Amino acid sequence: MRLRRTTTGKYSIEAVSKALDILEVFRDAEELSLNEICRRMALNKSRTFRLLHTLAERGYIDRCADNLRYQLGTKLFERGSHVRRDIRQIAQPVMRDLHERFNETVNLGVLDGADVLYIDILEASRPFRMTATVGCRMLAPLTAMGKAMLAGLAGEPAAPPGHGPASKRKSGAERSLKHELELVRRRGYAIDNEENERGVACIGAAILNAASLPVAAISVSGPAHRILGEKKKIIAEAVAAAGRRISGSLGFRPPGGA
Repeated sequence: MRLRRTTTGKYSIEAVSKALDILEVFRDAEELSLNEICRRMALNKSRTFRLLHTLAERGYIDRCADNLRYQLGTKLFERGSHVRRDIRQIAQPVMRDLHERFNETVNLGVLDGADVLYIDILEASRPFRMTATVGCRMLAPLTAMGKAMLAGLAGEPAAPPGHGPASKRKSGAERSLKHELELVRRRGYAIDNEENERGVACIGAAILNAASLPVAAISVSGPAHRILGEKKKIIAEAVAAAGRRISGSLGFRPPGGA
């Protein structure tokens, strides 16, 4: 059972938390020195070195060739390859079909808190490239995959952050998102029209499990003029069908057995 983090830290183990913090300081850097890690962690050198040494012994941190800098270890890549592997394995043939049909980027993602975590991507062979990479996170309400999954969840979705709790703008954003999610539920797919990345559009559909809950989403993304142009309807129908196909492999059965 996954324990929820509380403000009291009742179940938190401080040493484990610090070790995980070290791994997370590499989020925007491939290599860091001991001094740089200490500054980011606000820890003294002795304790930081011990944590690094322990992580290095287990393969989660590697020392660079100059023996002065550190980088994330290959063990993380090994473990990461197992994240949602069941869904990825089931989705791969469907992703390849979409990729071959449209030659656009095909994405697979899961909800993680308020974000969509990208767990697999098939890049288009065309020169245009998106910023999304495997392992990156995007705010769910701003992505087609995120909206597709949010539409399948009970309760009121959260609007994109950035406004005060009493803000009329936030209330407007919540109403707009609620209306859009209702539309997603009716038509079976969601659209990101340059909301997440300028010039890029995306069409996504949820992947449901046997309990009819969204466990992942699949999408096709590319330049807005191609995705939302004359092929928009064809791509949308194909993505929605792909979502249903993967969902069926996970045990989902639509109401009435249709």
